[in-house]
Amino acid sequence: MHGLTMAGTSPTLRVPRVRALWPRQLHRAAICLSAGSVLYWFAFAFSGWAIWIDHVGIVYMDLLLAWVGVLLNALAWPDLWDGLKGLVASHPGKVDALVARRSFYVSLGLVAAAVAILPVQYRGVGPTGLWVLVLYISAFPYLAWLFVPTLALHGILFGRVGNFLDGPSRRLTDVGAMVLFAVAAATTAIVLQSPTASVFLRSWSVGYGVLPAAACVGYVLVAAGLTMHSLPEPVPTRGWGAAKTPRAPERWA
Repeated sequence: MHGLTMAGTSPTLRVPRVRALWPRQLHRAAICLSAGSVLYWFAFAFSGWAIWIDHVGIVYMDLLLAWVGVLLNALAWPDLWDGLKGLVASHPGKVDALVARRSFYVSLGLVAAAVAILPVQYRGVGPTGLWVLVLYISAFPYLAWLFVPTLALHGILFGRVGNFLDGPSRRLTDVGAMVLFAVAAATTAIVLQSPTASVFLRSWSVGYGVLPAAACVGYVLVAAGLTMHSLPEPVPTRGWGAAKTPRAPERWA
């Protein structure tokens, strides 16, 4: 019978463990962020590449890939919002859950500041309407004061979330968070040495994008940690199994 092993004539209850993509919202957010970081890395690796599209003209690959990467980053926001809200609700008063949610709120605050500042910064640009919006979104990846703190904030967010996972998953998520911190620290050190308008873009272009490649590895490790998180199988709610199968403790409620 499922969930039982026989030892002589006495059945021994066993709670099987399975791989579960859960918590689903935070897992989807981590996958979206890792996919966006891959495209963001490619944006630096393909710097200087361009293609010609009829009726459109020249399309710069680095700008296009960076723009799509930023959109994927934004697509993770609803899942982060719901996932962290559920985490706080399931663990009221837990410092890790509260810090993770506050880190996400601060990252949203940085984006709001960029939305307010960019129109002033690019007030001399000629195109109007939709092209202005595209320009603003495309400029986000190249703003060091926005992207670098976001790396650190995501490191805090997923580092705290990792404290609710099982051992192997937590260690993998912690490594990913530490990589994000390291990339943010290295970039900050480079920018402070020569704080010019283009230093961020130049520093991240070195070696076909060594720093964005490292950030990509950090996000992928976080996503892998949330994917590998092990949970008990669902407890039967009907029949003999519901009476005999013990409910295993879950770190996520």
